[in-house]
Amino acid sequence: MDLEYYLIEEQNYILAINEICKKIDYYLTDNFYEILNGKSNKKLLEKVIALNTAVQLLTYCMRLRRTEYYKEIDKNFTDNFTYEEMIFDLI
Repeated sequence: MDLEYYLIEEQNYILAINEICKKIDYYLTDNFYEILNGKSNKKLLEKVIALNTAVQLLTYCMRLRRTEYYKEIDKNFTDNFTYEEMIFDLI
């Protein structure tokens, strides 16, 4: 039963992190040229993009771990997802 509670709680974390990453992506995409041409420097923008990508990858790894835990609960469980679905769509 502890594993089920863990999976429920972790899903909330994954959804929250995914939503934050998407908002950062949208902001950077919408303001890319203004950021580059403004007072901000290119290196800072690159660091923010890299950090956001790293967080997205960590979230993807959390999703992979969830799949393994679900398989422990139910041997017939399948969760076919791709990185793009995870990052660009809500879970």
